[in-house]
Amino acid sequence: MSHKFRARCRYCDESFTVSQGDGFFCHLLHCDRCGEVKPIGFEELGELHLRYLKSLPNGHCLLDARRDAYVRVHVPVQPISTADYRAGVHAIAGECGCGGRFRFDAPPRCPVCRSTRITLALGSGSQSM
Repeated sequence: MSHKFRARCRYCDESFTVSQGDGFFCHLLHCDRCGEVKPIGFEELGELHLRYLKSLPNGHCLLDARRDAYVRVHVPVQPISTADYRAGVHAIAGECGCGGRFRFDAPPRCPVCRSTRITLALGSGSQSM
């Protein structure tokens, strides 16, 4: 499930909002160079996403549990591994305008200095990243 939180850069002291995780209908990927966020909708992924759902014993999310169960039983596609699925999503996400790549594992970055040294702002928790 995706979430947003306020953060502060420990390098330049900039305050900003970070979005992370998967939404109900998309994945949120970050650029591995600048930190830009790109949502990739499950409909955009098409059969790739259906193949991934087919491989998950409990589905992707509780909200769509019935749909996910239907896919596992009735949709005639071959399951795909998580690694192959992620590689396919990365290929569809493509390149960021800065030359970086949108990836599941790219950390959030400060939009000013691009540092990955961030701390959640007061009221959002106290976790450092």
